Amino acid sequence: MTTPDVFIDSFGARWQDAPPPRYRAAVLSINLTNQLLNPPDDPALADIVARQTGQDTGVRDYVLNTPGTARIITDAVHELTALRTAANSRPVQLLVNCWYGRHRAPAIADAIGHQMRETGARVQITHHHINRPPVPRKHPRPDCPFCAIIHNGAPATIVHEWHDALAIKPRGGGCTDGHLLVLPRVHVADFTTDPVVSATVQLRAAELAQELGGQWNYLTSCGPDATQTVFHLHGHLVPRTAGDTLALPWTRPTREQEPIR
Repeated sequence: MTTPDVFIDSFGARWQDAPPPRYRAAVLSINLTNQLLNPPDDPALADIVARQTGQDTGVRDYVLNTPGTARIITDAVHELTALRTAANSRPVQLLVNCWYGRHRAPAIADAIGHQMRETGARVQITHHHINRPPVPRKHPRPDCPFCAIIHNGAPATIVHEWHDALAIKPRGGGCTDGHLLVLPRVHVADFTTDPVVSATVQLRAAELAQELGGQWNYLTSCGPDATQTVFHLHGHLVPRTAGDTLALPWTRPTREQEPIR
């Protein structure tokens, strides 16, 4: 078997538990995370694409025909060829990442690999995260009251805004004075749907609680049996004071069933 002299690895930046291997090689890197952001506007089409990968014909052609892709591929082939020449028979490596490692990165890595083979390079291409679970749908839902606030200007008292989240006062005033809800701008059903979005919401809640000062509970739910009533991820940021008499939902006052701490 011929030993490769060019290793091309595609991966998803969000999968921190499984980074791509690092060869003892001169490394070139392409970060597509904030490039080629032109997902289909039709939510039904976006859901179909989410279940496919950059090796499916439709997705591959969609990515490769996106404005800017040809330049990325041409520049990468040029730089990789120069790096290979300078390496003097030592292997070289190209890392190509997008956010999930399923669509843009594999399609572009394959295209670069194909062109490199045409120059005589011995190429090994590995797609590390192409078989990770499909990306959950995050489009606004017409029946979601929080999406209506975020995207359609429905009435709400907005306390703080970030580029990826916002904090609002709950309708009815909440369970204590100062009770807030922290919502992601993208629609995900609950904190199990997308761990990155869940982490973002908790990060924003922590920043806001630190800014406001005081003592807090941060609570979120998944499913109606866990008291979730609006199926758009939200974190309850609940200020606490001594003697506020607020009992958490899982507090059991009997001696046999002491409160969980």
